[in-house]
Amino acid sequence: MTTVILVIHLLIALSMITLILLQKSEGFASGGGMMGGASLTGMTQARSRANPLTRATAILGISFFATSLTLALLAKPNQESTVILSPSGLERPVGAPIVDIPADFPPAQDASKPLIPSVPMAD
Repeated sequence: MTTVILVIHLLIALSMITLILLQKSEGFASGGGMMGGASLTGMTQARSRANPLTRATAILGISFFATSLTLALLAKPNQESTVILSPSGLERPVGAPIVDIPADFPPAQDASKPLIPSVPMAD
């Protein structure tokens, strides 16, 4: 079933590319060259009615989106747990340290002592 939907998905993608390339651009609105993609004449003209090519492109776009979602749902493995942050097997007991501390790690220093030793100042 996944193979059939994948073939349909690829056919839709190729058809959509073909239809987009067949459509007439509105002035320099889609290319523009050095102007950044928009021209003043293209911005002041009224938009034309949707012709059959644009309607077919919209239909193919919606079907491409639908087949993409279908393929994503079919590719998802069946899982019983839907918890995202704590997958099973990775839980830690309450009160356990977040990182494992090696046994030969030096103990913590006394809080009353400064971390940097004091250096006598010269008069």
